Amino acid sequence: TSVGCLFGPPLPIPNPGSTPTSVCVINSVTANASGSTNCSSGASSLTLPLNSEIFLDGDLLPARPGIQVCPVCLGNACVGGSNNGAACTLATDCPGGSCVTATVCHTLATEGSNGAPCVPADSPINAGFPTSQDCPPPGSLDIGGLPIAFALTTGTKTSTGQLKSGQANVFCGYCRDDGTGPTGTSCFEGNTTTGCPTNSGCTAAGTPFPCCTGLGTGGCNLPPKQCFNGLTNTSTACTDGSGSWPDCQQANPGAFGPAGGGAHTITETGAPAGNMTDGLGHASTLVSIFCIQPTFNATVDGAGDLPGPGAVSLPGTAQLLP
Repeated sequence: TSVGCLFGPPLPIPNPGSTPTSVCVINSVTANASGSTNCSSGASSLTLPLNSEIFLDGDLLPARPGIQVCPVCLGNACVGGSNNGAACTLATDCPGGSCVTATVCHTLATEGSNGAPCVPADSPINAGFPTSQDCPPPGSLDIGGLPIAFALTTGTKTSTGQLKSGQANVFCGYCRDDGTGPTGTSCFEGNTTTGCPTNSGCTAAGTPFPCCTGLGTGGCNLPPKQCFNGLTNTSTACTDGSGSWPDCQQANPGAFGPAGGGAHTITETGAPAGNMTDGLGHASTLVSIFCIQPTFNATVDGAGDLPGPGAVSLPGTAQLLP
């Protein structure tokens, strides 16, 4: 819970509908945690800002059933060769590689950590797990990080979507030109890919974008700007770049994918630990609803429907220590 600490093991987010867009996420703490707990009721709140580093891994171990979007930590599997990562019992199961019974990292055969000893983290039992902090994803597949405003509670959180700039059910609005504005680009503020407002694309003051101040200069190269948060029902005007991104929208209406356009409310309900004064461990659940800004990687934003809302429920054990 201190700056730089890892928050849990690598998190696989497979996309069965488009395996190459599956991502592995490494969460780390960007500011010291702060919060409070009522020892008698077990009610807790915790503010824990995170950076979610995204690795566009796809399937690291195609010889193994399922999608291993993060390296896995397990035994009785091939290291190297044409069946890298596949389950094995005999050396002949691993042409060109080795059948390793010990618990080791399994990742791309070209990675130095492939076959390195590891300790698996507690995790669900499915094809994408167990992962381990000992088994990092390939650094070459890192596409950048996203700030996540993790505000956790054992109570209830609710975010309500609103009509914003002609788009229904907006939970997490970010400034953009929806395609009908002064730039006609549909770009979100902060997107500097080809066709979006950038200083290098300026030819004169106000040309071709309002954020231009001259040839190759302007106020176009800005970070993403959040303009609405349904959790707090707060709004900010989109006036940057002389109004280059006047609209406040998400990637799409609603929440959590193409079928969620009609979603109007997100509710997460936690569970307090109860009386903790006995010093024993008590089951508790922390929940959070948050906004995820765009990555400006078209593959990731398309697969994750970003920018948009996120939600999490973290069951665990709370204990009062002396």
